[in-house]
Order: sequence, then C-alpha cells, then structure tokens
Amino acid sequence: MKDFNSKLVLVTGSASGIGRATALRFSEEGADLILVDINEEGLEGAAREIESRGRKALWYKTDLSDAAQVEALHGRVTDDIGTPDVLMNAAGVVVVTCVEEAGLDDWRWILQTNLWGYIYMIHYFLPDMIRKRSGYVINVASGAGLFAVPYQAPYNTSKHAVVGLTESIRQEMERYGIGASVVCPGMIRTSMINTARVIGFKDSAQKMAGRAASPPEKMADAIIRGVRKNRAVIMYPPYINLLYGLKRFSPRTADLLSKGASRAFYRQHRMR
Repeated sequence: MKDFNSKLVLVTGSASGIGRATALRFSEEGADLILVDINEEGLEGAAREIESRGRKALWYKTDLSDAAQVEALHGRVTDDIGTPDVLMNAAGVVVVTCVEEAGLDDWRWILQTNLWGYIYMIHYFLPDMIRKRSGYVINVASGAGLFAVPYQAPYNTSKHAVVGLTESIRQEMERYGIGASVVCPGMIRTSMINTARVIGFKDSAQKMAGRAASPPEKMADAIIRGVRKNRAVIMYPPYINLLYGLKRFSPRTADLLSKGASRAFYRQHRMR
C-alpha cells in the first residue's frame, strides 16, 4: 500500500502517543481517519486537528479490553462509514516490576489491552478486509517484542505475542491481498511512560525513560515509510535494529549484556 490518499484508516490508541502521531501523518497523506481510544478528550482533540487539515475524522470511545465493546465498535464503524483500508492497533499499557512481584491483576491488565485488545480488533475487522480482498494491518508491538527488557515480564510477554500474531497474519493473508507490519519501537515519548504501573522501583526509572525517549512523530514517519515498503518489521530508533541484530547473530553476547543491564537497573532504581 503505497498511496494513502482517500484511504480509510482506523487507529486505536489514537488519543495520544504513537497512535495519535501516526493518525495525523496518515491525514497528511490524504487519508480519512477512524479514531478509537478510551480517552474521550484526547480523541476529540485529535479529531479536531485532523479536520482542520481538511480530512474526515470520526471518533469512538471504546475500552478495547472488552470484547463486547469492540464488537459494538465494529457494528457502528461499519454502519457509519464502512470497512477500513488500514487497521492500526496502537493502544498499550505497561507494568514495571520484578517478575515474582507481578500480581495476576497486573498480568490480566497488560494482556487484556496489549494482546486481547488487538485480537478482538482483528477478529471483528479482518473478515471485512478478506471480503474486500484488500487491506493492511499494522500492529504496534515494541523492541520488547524482539528481545526482553528487564523488569517488564508481562509487557515483554504481550509484545512477543503481538510479533508472532502479526507474522501469522502476514503469512496467511497474502492470498487475499492483505499486508501486515509489526512496529517495534524503542523508548518513545508517550503518555504510557507516565501512566505505567511501577511496583518496587523508584520513579527515577520513569524519569530516565522520559529523558531517553524519542518523539512519537519520528516513529510515525518510520511507520508510513515502512508500510509503503511493505516491511515485515518496522523498527525505530536505529538502536533497536542493532540490539535485535546482536541477539540474532551473537546470542551469548546479547545474553551477557542483558543480564548486566538487569543488574545495573536493579541497583540504581530498586526501592530499599
């Protein structure tokens, strides 16, 4: 999919962060937008900005962790405007804690949004693309879907699953003319940094992530380029490529470095 002019693009998590930035980039490319999030105020703001650029933007407040709400969303979108040409799943949450201290509620919270929310959207919207025999699916995972990040076991689990889910869609949907890309960002400046559940660690961990984070607009640019080139995996910033390459070509070195990073993070940020 190289031309987004007059395409209909649905973006979840579009009230802020990567979802919002990419929705705006799609509008710059001439697309009309369907915006989905649980944050009503953020949705309204994003819609106004898109409409000020001369493109159409419909927004729907939806809790993506609730299958019934996603089913209702599908019905409303279909009735209001039709089948999206592009489905982008970008909603996400994160927990920072030791794996042994993560409660079942933390696991459920992460997996319901980061994995099941994606599954629900794909379950209801992908069959429409199949009937049209065209479309594109963009799933935002993380660098943590390619290699584990210390003290984020539930998040790592959800994002590794999203990578596998997207690879399966890409393999199986080609016969219908449907493409798929998984997006694997590093640290990006989004509200997720501030809303993360941090258990047993100092807030200095969040401050460090905020300082090191890249602007979401740069990630949005990379997504547009990657979809145009039909890339299986879209990585940004460039250090994600380097870390993933190290894991693939020198697993032992990557293992030693990741253990060292884990020890250093624990010493610096663990609450005493």
